[in-house]
Formats: sequence, structure tokens, C-alpha cells
Amino acid sequence: MSERRLKVARVISVVAATVVALACGTNYAYSAWGPQFAERMHFSSTQSNLIGTSANLGMYIGGIPVGMLVDRKGPRPGVLMGGGLMTVGYFSIHRAYESGPGSIALPWLCLFAFMTGIGGASAFSGSIKTSALNWPEHRGTSTAFPLSAFGLGAFFFTSISSIAFPDNASAFLLLLSTGCLVMCYVSVLFLRVVPHTQTQTYVSVPVNEQRRSSNPLRRTKSKEERTSTRRHEQEPGTQPFDPNTSTSSSPKADGDSENAGTLETSNAEPDETSSLISSSPGDMPYRENGAKATVHQSSHHLDIRGFSLLRHVEFYQLWLLLGIMTGIGLMTIK
Repeated sequence: MSERRLKVARVISVVAATVVALACGTNYAYSAWGPQFAERMHFSSTQSNLIGTSANLGMYIGGIPVGMLVDRKGPRPGVLMGGGLMTVGYFSIHRAYESGPGSIALPWLCLFAFMTGIGGASAFSGSIKTSALNWPEHRGTSTAFPLSAFGLGAFFFTSISSIAFPDNASAFLLLLSTGCLVMCYVSVLFLRVVPHTQTQTYVSVPVNEQRRSSNPLRRTKSKEERTSTRRHEQEPGTQPFDPNTSTSSSPKADGDSENAGTLETSNAEPDETSSLISSSPGDMPYRENGAKATVHQSSHHLDIRGFSLLRHVEFYQLWLLLGIMTGIGLMTIK
């Protein structure tokens, strides 16, 4: 497939991820149907807040397990599961609203709201990962689209509701369930990680070939040694010749072969089970050290996931920073 087609496929995949994120942001539209729902079901403000809190708990507590699921199985299963959970949750709340007060117990409503929250987290994780893997060198830009759509999801659905059926909580809940189902299950058809073409290929050189090309040891005369030493010293850009040093470089050849093999294996294509923290080709350039290209194993293709994150201070720094900043924003929204 040509590079142009691959680029078009990546753009389509990011658009699909943005549409999925638009459905995931419906959790913030609770204030649009919550007061009417509480009035219809004869709930107190505390009971109404419990339903909204359950949706938030599903969104944020479910983020860790669904993130592990997306890392293990890929973005599509996460989006499919998330779309199903949001559809079932909103439709169940819609049926409870239609049935009236006393038709269903409060714990069940909290469970349905929790399902909408965890469903939004699952589908959103899949959309973010797809955008990041498709554009490894432009992750900030590619992930900005689903992030913006996630924040505008509530505004999108409430705008449609205010035009099509204003002040109708039942129809709005039905719109949420139908919209989440259609947007997630249609977009998942275009949601995939597109492979990247390699501009530079590293091939491991066999050790035997390097050994055959190296100069064999031989005994030289003293005059020939002086002539050879003088010739090498006069050539610019060359290392001084030491006759006592072996010209056979079998250990170094073995090391170079290992480094080349590492380059070849580490330049694997990003797939649906790749880690977001893992560096992609082009993110970590190798350094030149003299005439030999050396690879820093500790930085190239850094892959830290799961419980291994708990052993790094940077994880807690990012966790606290993200929690404080997003907490202030959520407090303002709510």
C-alpha cells in the first residue's frame, strides 16, 4: 500500500476515534436530564447526587482495568465494550423514567449510571490509543482531537436535544443510548492501527562475514613496521597504527552484531497491543559515537506498563499533576 493511502487511512482512523470520544463525553450531560429525572422519580437531592456520583465513579475507577484491557486486546474490544455498556445503561435509565416512580430501586439506577461511566472510560481509552499509535511523531496533535471531542460531547448532545425535543428528558435519554450505540459501533469499523513504512532498515551482519573480512595476524619486519606506522600517521582522519594491537576484532564484531540485531528487533511496527509509553520509530534517534553507531538500551523503545509503573517516581509526579489539574476542571464543570 502506498504512503498516500496509509496516510489517508490514519486520518480516517483519527476521525473515527474523535467520533467515539464524542459519545464518551455524555457523562457530563447529567445536569441536563438529572433534575427532571429526580422530579419524575420523586428522588431527593441526595438520591439524585448518588446517581451522578455513580457515573463519575465508573468513569474514573474503571479507567485502570479498561486501560489494561485495551493494552492487552487492542482498541476495538474496548470501544465495543464501552459502546455496549453506555447503551444498556442509558436505555435502562430511560425505561425507568418511562415507568415512573417506584418502578426500580435506587441501587439499580446507580448501577446503570456506573455502567455508563465505565463504558465511556473504555471506549475513550481505545480512541486515545488509536490516535497515539497512528501518529507516533505527532501524538500531541493526534490525541488533541479525541480529547476535545470528549469535552464537547455533552454540549453536542444537549444542543441536539434542545433543538429537536426541548425539555424532554425521556427523549434525551433515548438519544444518548441510541447515539452511543451508533457512534461507537459504526466508528469501530474504521478504527485501526495503520502500519508505518520504514525509511531505514537495519540488517544484522553475520559474525562469520565480519571475521572473514578482518585482516589476519601476520609477522612483519621492523622496517616494514616503521614504514606502515609512518604511512598511517600521515593519513588524515585515521587512527594511529599499533602493530602490537590485534587487527582481529571478533569480540567487537560480536557486540556490533548484537547491537544491529537489537536495532532490527526493536524497530517493530506499532500494533494494537503496543504500549503508549513505548517509543516508536523516529522518537528515539540513536547517537553517533565516533565512527560506530551505538544504541542506548535504557532509552530506546522504553516500555513501562502495568505494576512496573509503581516503581518510578515520574509516575507519581504525573499522577499528582494530572489529578490536581483535572480535579479543578471537573469541580468547575460540576
